Amino acid sequence: MESSGILNFINNIFGDINGFLQNLIQFDDLILGFYDQVIAPLPELVKIPGSVLLAVILVLGTIQFVKKMLKLFIVVAVILVIVLAMSS
Repeated sequence: MESSGILNFINNIFGDINGFLQNLIQFDDLILGFYDQVIAPLPELVKIPGSVLLAVILVLGTIQFVKKMLKLFIVVAVILVIVLAMSS
């Protein structure tokens, strides 16, 4: 019984904060306005290569991010092994 009251309280707080941010920032209106003013008037010959270029940039960026995280994981693992070896 108590957990449902706490869950309702948290949901109410989340709803209040979400509503406040929706009214303050109006993120959806900004994105739709940008699309209507900038992207929609462009001809299709510009939209198609632009979307392909954007997809390539996203894929390459994701690959670079994964490579950097792998290097970071290796460095942290080596440091952890050194600390554990010295503490024994």
